[in-house]
Amino acid sequence: MSMSLSGAEKLYGLFELDSVGTVLYSRHEPPGNNEEWHEMAGRNFYDDVIPFQNIEEFRLCVTDFTSGTKLADSFQFNCMYEGLATPCKVLLARIRERYNDESTKSVLVHLRRAE
Repeated sequence: MSMSLSGAEKLYGLFELDSVGTVLYSRHEPPGNNEEWHEMAGRNFYDDVIPFQNIEEFRLCVTDFTSGTKLADSFQFNCMYEGLATPCKVLLARIRERYNDESTKSVLVHLRRAE
């Protein structure tokens, strides 16, 4: 089931994803009373939440990050949305359990307007 997001501005926000892409937490930016964002927990980020046309390319970027050793990374990504490239700044950070520094518990994905 796809979210009914309207407008490229709805792409921006902070997401915490588990290892298979399930949204554990989300926050829309700018903050507001957008009920759609409160309903994202438990949904798959790649399949149900973000309506990019090139979401598989984005998924590969996140997968490469999680399989690497960096604690954080950032890059610019052109999200294809309604046939138009929407440049976004992407920040990624891994969350690890204190007792197990080798295993990534979840990943923070922050999408914001490219400056």
